[in-house]
Amino acid sequence: MAGPLLEGDRGLLARAVLGMALTGASCAMALEGLTGHWLGPFVAANVLSERQRGRLMLVLAAGAVAGIAMAAILYWPARLGDGRQRLARAAQLAAPLGLVGVLPGLLDSNGWPDPLMLALSLAAFLLALQPLWRLHFSAYATATTSEPPSLSPRPRDGFFYRFSSSLPAGLRRHGMTLVVAAAAVFYIGYAAFFAVRNHHRFDTYTWDLGQIDNLFFNFLHGHPFRSTPLIRGGNWTELRGHAEVVTAFLLPIYALHPAAETLLIMQAVLLGLAGVCLYRFAARRLPPSTALALTVAYYLYPPLHGAQFFDFHFQPVAAAFLLAAIDCFDARRMGLFTVFFILAITCREDISVGTAVFGLFLILTGQRTRAGAVILAVSLLYFVAFRFVIMPAVGGWGFADLYKVLFPSEGAHNFAGIIKTIVSNPLFTFKTLLTADKLRFALQILTPLAFLPIRRAHLAMSVLPGAFFTLLTTGSGPTLDIGFQYGCFFVPYIFPAAALALAAITDAPDGGGVARRRAAVATMLVGTLIATAHWGAIPPRAAYRHAYGEIMVFDPPTPTQVQRRHDIADLVAMVPPDAILAATDRELPHVSNRLQCWNFSTGFGGSDYVLYGTTRPSSYETNELHAAERAGYLHAAERPGLILLKRPGAP
Repeated sequence: MAGPLLEGDRGLLARAVLGMALTGASCAMALEGLTGHWLGPFVAANVLSERQRGRLMLVLAAGAVAGIAMAAILYWPARLGDGRQRLARAAQLAAPLGLVGVLPGLLDSNGWPDPLMLALSLAAFLLALQPLWRLHFSAYATATTSEPPSLSPRPRDGFFYRFSSSLPAGLRRHGMTLVVAAAAVFYIGYAAFFAVRNHHRFDTYTWDLGQIDNLFFNFLHGHPFRSTPLIRGGNWTELRGHAEVVTAFLLPIYALHPAAETLLIMQAVLLGLAGVCLYRFAARRLPPSTALALTVAYYLYPPLHGAQFFDFHFQPVAAAFLLAAIDCFDARRMGLFTVFFILAITCREDISVGTAVFGLFLILTGQRTRAGAVILAVSLLYFVAFRFVIMPAVGGWGFADLYKVLFPSEGAHNFAGIIKTIVSNPLFTFKTLLTADKLRFALQILTPLAFLPIRRAHLAMSVLPGAFFTLLTTGSGPTLDIGFQYGCFFVPYIFPAAALALAAITDAPDGGGVARRRAAVATMLVGTLIATAHWGAIPPRAAYRHAYGEIMVFDPPTPTQVQRRHDIADLVAMVPPDAILAATDRELPHVSNRLQCWNFSTGFGGSDYVLYGTTRPSSYETNELHAAERAGYLHAAERPGLILLKRPGAP
C-alpha cells in the first residue's frame, strides 16, 4: 500500500494535471483551427466575430476539461504510487502537444503578410518546442551509456537500430543507403524537371541564366571568360565580375548539349548528389536515422530551393563541391578532397573565403591543424591573387556597390577599402547589421535547422562565409532574399555544423544526451517542415515566391508558350551565326548559345539583329525598341508576341 502524498509528490501531480489540461486545450484549439477560413485574418489582425470568439473560448475550456478527465482516468485505477508514475509519464509523453494549438496558425499563409513576423514567430515557437520534446523523449527508458566520440563509428541506439536488427543482413547493411539514394534521385528528378519547365515557361532571365549560358558557349568555342550579355568585350572580360574558372572543368558536360537546359539539369544533379555527401559525413558520428533526418532537412531547405529554381549560378555548384570535399576530408580521402576543393574554389574567387574559414576552424579546434593551415594558406593565396591582382588587371570590380556603406570616407572604394572598414571600425560594421531585412534573412537561414549551427561557439564559425557575402552587404535586396542564390554561401558549412552539434549533444557527460539529441532532431524537422510550407518549393504549390518576388508556376507550358519557343527558333534561324543578336530579358536565355548575344535593355547600338518580346518587356526595353526603329532598324519578321529587327546593311 502506497503512503500518503508528500509535498514533492503533490507538486509533481499538480504539474502533470496542469500539463494534461494545457495539452487538451491545445489539441482542441488545433482541431478548431482546421475548420473554416477564419484563421488567416484572426492571426494577421485579430479579426473574429464575437460569436466565433465565444465558440473558440468554449472549445478551449472543453479541451482543458477533457485533459483533466484524461489525467483522472490515468491516475485513479492504480493505487497512489503507480497512478502518479503513470500520469507523470503520460504528461511527459504528451508535452509537445502543448504547442500543437498554434500550428494551424503558423501554417496558414494568409496570416503572415510580413515574412519577418513569421520568421520571428517560428523562431520563438521552436525555442519553446524543444524543451517539450526533451520531456517527451526523457520519458522513454533509455540506457545510460557512454557515447562514442564524434569521429567514432555510428552509435547503436534508437528505434532504427532496434528495427533494423530484425531485417535481413543485406537489407540491414544497405537499406539506409538505398533510402538516401532514393531521396537524392527524387530531388534530382524533381528539381531538374521543374527548373527546365520554368525555363520553358519563359521565367528565366538574362541575368543570370542567359549570361552564364553564353559564357559556357563562348568558352566551348575558344573564347575564354567572354559573356557578351554581361560585357560587350573580348576574351577574359568576364573576369571583371567574377573568376568562374570551373567553367573549363564543366565544359565536357555542357558540350553534350550546349544549351541553357543542360546547365539547369547539371545544377540539380550536383545539389542532389551533395545530399548523399552530407549523409555520409553525418552518419560517421550519428545514428543512421538522425543522419537521414538531417539529409531530408537539406533537401527541403528553402534557401536551397531558391538557388535551385532561380536560373543557374556558381554558388550552388560550389556548395555541392564543398559538401563533397568536406565528406572526403572527413573520410581522409585526401586525393578526392583535393579534386573537389579545387573545383569548389574555382567556381568563384569569393568561395575561397569560406574555405579559408574552414581551414581556420580546423586550426582553432585543434583537429588536423597541419591540413587546416594548408587549406587556409591556399585559400587566402587564391583569393588575394584573383581579387587583388588578376581581376583588377582586367577591369574594375562590378559588384562594389553591394558594400558601398562600408567604403571608407577617404581612400579607395574597392574590396581592400571594405576590409579596412571591417577591421578598423567593427562598431560601425556591426551597426550596419541591425536592419529588419537582415534579421529576417538570418532567421530564414537558421530556423529550419533549429539554430543547431550556432549552439556551440566554435560551430558558429560556419555562418561567417555566408554572412560576409550577404549580411554585410548594404542596400542590396537580392543578397538578403532566400529566393536568390546567395543562401548557398551558407549551405555547405551550416549543415555539417548541424551534424557536429547533434554529435556534441549526444556526447553530453550527464547521460541525457540521447534524449536531447532526439529533441533537437524533432525540433529541426518541425522547423524545416513549417519553413518549407511557407518558403519552399517542395511539393508544387501556387504561392512559391522565388527571385524578384515572382510566383513560380509549376504548371506545364501553355500552348502559346510552346509555340513561342518554336517561333523563336524560326526567327533565330534567320540570323547568321556570326551576327550580333540583341534580345530582351525573357527571350535571351533561349538564344544565348551563340557567340555574340547582347542584352537589349542596356542598348542596341552595334547589334545586327534584335529579338524583341512584346509579352513582358521592361520600360528600358520599350525605350530601346523605339530608339532602334528611329535609327532605321527594319522589321525583318514577326511572330505572335515576337519581333525580329534588322539593322540596314546587316549580314
